[in-house]
Amino acid sequence: MKLREFFGAITPFLQGEASHREAVQALYGVPAQARVTDARRLALYGRMCQRHRFEVLEGLYPHCVRAVRDRQGEEGWAALVEAYYRAHPMRAAELNANGAHLPEFLTHYAPAKGLPEWLPELADVEWWEWEVLVAPDREQEGPRPCLASTVDLRPYRHDLVEWMDAEPSARADAPEPRASLVLFWRDPEGNFRRGNASALELHVIKAVHAGKGLDATAAEAGLPVEDLEATRAELIASGVLLGFAAP
Repeated sequence: MKLREFFGAITPFLQGEASHREAVQALYGVPAQARVTDARRLALYGRMCQRHRFEVLEGLYPHCVRAVRDRQGEEGWAALVEAYYRAHPMRAAELNANGAHLPEFLTHYAPAKGLPEWLPELADVEWWEWEVLVAPDREQEGPRPCLASTVDLRPYRHDLVEWMDAEPSARADAPEPRASLVLFWRDPEGNFRRGNASALELHVIKAVHAGKGLDATAAEAGLPVEDLEATRAELIASGVLLGFAAP
């Protein structure tokens, strides 16, 4: 069997799209009982690939996993995983990269399967936690103060951060339907951080991004400049802002 034929026969099985019986027949041209040892080895390899499919999503999206299992049990979660990989087969060498499409996938899958409307947003938050954690650091460009390269702001229609941070025993069934902007970044020690951005933080971030002074920002927003300066100091200490002289 040529290499192209081999991969054409084994790939559907390893991606969960063909049964073990079908794979044995395609590879060897005989029933499994005629190639017992080879069939057993193939089955082990198939189970390993299946486990990897589950482990990728369960590692990246623990809150989504719990939300689905709480509502539809293990069968519901298994059905979601298999449907996801049928739509987005594992092709990336970096395993976690294969989970990148889950938020988009859930925008269609969740309503069709009776899952919560906020599940795609929850998946988006969890994916960006990973994105920010592994994003490469970039050197500051030029002398002007700026946002750190790992900083991102993303809007959501639910207060997912407060819901995720609550103790499991005290967590509500669903996050509050409240618009929020989540700030993602890495602190100076390289630890992942995220939280709901406050109004003061947004004013400071916008001012720094536009190269505007805090006095002008305070006058425009009708805020005490001292509050903006204190917020800026906190953002500098946390690693969100770069290029400011140490106090």
